[in-house]
Amino acid sequence: MSAVPRAKPPNDLIALHFLSTMGGTFKKVPGSNEEAYFTSLREKLSGFSEDVLKAGADALVLAAKSTVWPFVGECVKACTEAQRQLEGTPEPCLQVGGYPWPEQVAIKVMVGADADTALSACLAGWQADLVDFVRREKRMPDMAETETLVVATMERNRRVAGQVQTALDVLRGETTRELAALPPNHPIQLMADTFERRRERLAGRIAKEVLRHGEMQDVEL
Repeated sequence: MSAVPRAKPPNDLIALHFLSTMGGTFKKVPGSNEEAYFTSLREKLSGFSEDVLKAGADALVLAAKSTVWPFVGECVKACTEAQRQLEGTPEPCLQVGGYPWPEQVAIKVMVGADADTALSACLAGWQADLVDFVRREKRMPDMAETETLVVATMERNRRVAGQVQTALDVLRGETTRELAALPPNHPIQLMADTFERRRERLAGRIAKEVLRHGEMQDVEL
């Protein structure tokens, strides 16, 4: 049973864009006082926007290693990082030690180095793996590495599609209703939606950076 509070007023951004996404993965709060946990969580997240809450929840779901809700501080940290990335920050020195680059820095490097590849990745749907590679390796992939990224995306898509189909078959066996798709709040569907939202978000950011890069080149000419 999910620990997410049931009440979701239409204007409750935290419930609509953070708790609903998180509730598909996390089931038990840290500690024994659910009410205190969610009260504190709402208080600490109250200043974040809809887009930030969505991105923060997506990041936490993708990094999840258990079904225990993250500590409130981890949720705030994820949303703070999401806000920083969505707003964009000045590009730091490229020597950043062993830490991955922020998404926006990786996207700027990608577009600056090879805008065609960045756009092709968006069209083929492997932009998330490309961004993660550049964040981690701090360079564009070579041909062999690009093939590995594309294959990884295809395998993940097949795996997720298989999980969705298996879950749908189980639901069809438990009900007499003809179900065309999983309910939107089903844990497997929430997971699939999380991957898709991140791909869409990155595609939008890459497209904006391509336009910005093109405008800068026009000015220089």
